[in-house]
Amino acid sequence: MAEPLMARQHSWRALMAGIIAAALASLALLVAGIMFWTPLAYAAPLPLLVMWVRAWLVRMGVSCRVYPERLEVESGIVGRKIENVELFRVRDLGVKQGLLGRLADFGDVYVHSTDASAPDVILQGIDRPREFYEALRDLATEARAHKQTMIVESGTPVPPGEA
Repeated sequence: MAEPLMARQHSWRALMAGIIAAALASLALLVAGIMFWTPLAYAAPLPLLVMWVRAWLVRMGVSCRVYPERLEVESGIVGRKIENVELFRVRDLGVKQGLLGRLADFGDVYVHSTDASAPDVILQGIDRPREFYEALRDLATEARAHKQTMIVESGTPVPPGEA
């Protein structure tokens, strides 16, 4: 089997907001436990530990690989599901980034295709999403040219002379 051209997992940067919030919650529990002499201080590491485990599971749960002719998305922790989208079937691509995503350079990449089993694939929390999007767009264009396919838009035809 060929080596993938690109491989991505969920970004640690995309998970940082939750980890920072959990660290603040842990700090608040520790301060409250110390100030009021309660056993809350013993529970202080719990939010941070839970968020680290969640972040690790999210990161390990989904990975995607791009080959010259297809996009492969593998998901699941215990059970695994592998979804393939042939790149010549890709109709549209998009990138979505929020403010934090633009600052830390992570975001979601949307892949819309004519694939029957997975027409819409959303790759969440991808590092450098613009770079990934552009490479995927170029590969999809090459795959369509190689397979000699074209996208035909459906809709009401416009009679000649009225365009």
